[in-house]
Amino acid sequence: MSFKYINPGYAEFLDVAGGTTIADTVKSKTGVMFYQPTDKKGLVLSETPAELYGKFDVYIPKDRNDFWIKIAMLETNGYALDGMGFVKRDNVMYFLRYYSGNSSGGTEAYLSEPERLNLKLNAINNIWFHVKTGTDGYVQIYANGQSVEKFDYDIKFGKSKTLVVYADSAYGAISNLILSDTEIAPKEQVVLLPIATTETTMLAGEDGEYIADAEGQTILQTVDTVSLINAYGADTIIKGIAVIGNPVCRTAEGLSDLTAIQSDGANITEYGTKTVPQGTPGVVADGHALSLKISEIADYKFGWKAGAS
Repeated sequence: MSFKYINPGYAEFLDVAGGTTIADTVKSKTGVMFYQPTDKKGLVLSETPAELYGKFDVYIPKDRNDFWIKIAMLETNGYALDGMGFVKRDNVMYFLRYYSGNSSGGTEAYLSEPERLNLKLNAINNIWFHVKTGTDGYVQIYANGQSVEKFDYDIKFGKSKTLVVYADSAYGAISNLILSDTEIAPKEQVVLLPIATTETTMLAGEDGEYIADAEGQTILQTVDTVSLINAYGADTIIKGIAVIGNPVCRTAEGLSDLTAIQSDGANITEYGTKTVPQGTPGVVADGHALSLKISEIADYKFGWKAGAS
């Protein structure tokens, strides 16, 4: 198995309802962030990973507004977690480690001394972590590029496919979220790609919408590589792609699915299939790993294919 989950900050990208997306260009580098207050819910993976890497951004306010974040595999018994967490409570902050039904906090940092955990108040903080399984397993956590906690445990993910992504409050909304069973570079981040051209067999509406009325119709878009090269450099590596449909809805039964597709100029590859919400517009997204320099994606196209369940 290999999975790559990429989320700029949309609650709708999770496999659980009830989360909230917040538009904010001050507290999120991507312009959006989310919280998801249903415990032990988040994502349903196709297989149980051997280990887990993750990174996300969180804006930590200086005041005493409390919040709790958990990102961990849920064991098959439905209550035990294996992973990491972060708590801001009253006047103190600390990271949590979850292992085999147990949890415990690490170094405490009072709001008066956030540097104990290399955290910054009234600022966006980047958190990176790695959960290694096995008898030599551990939970390792970096804050803003500095190792701040490492806890050694015998960690087993078991056979569970549920990856908990929990953030209980708008005060601790998260963004720039990347999760994978392979290593994530500490400097890797989510960037919204500018679009250069659009090709579609769907009906193009006057206000920028695209309407599919037959199975197999597609929409493919190329990336504005000139803008990206100017911003990040030609040799910067793209490590993954998330295709987003926002807003999207279906008006009747029949066509109900969108499958993420990618063209390399010669072949079209299909990825995950998402069910489109009916009536009320929503958001669908699918991500996968990729490893190309920005200068190499000029001939690539990314998009969706309409289908029926």
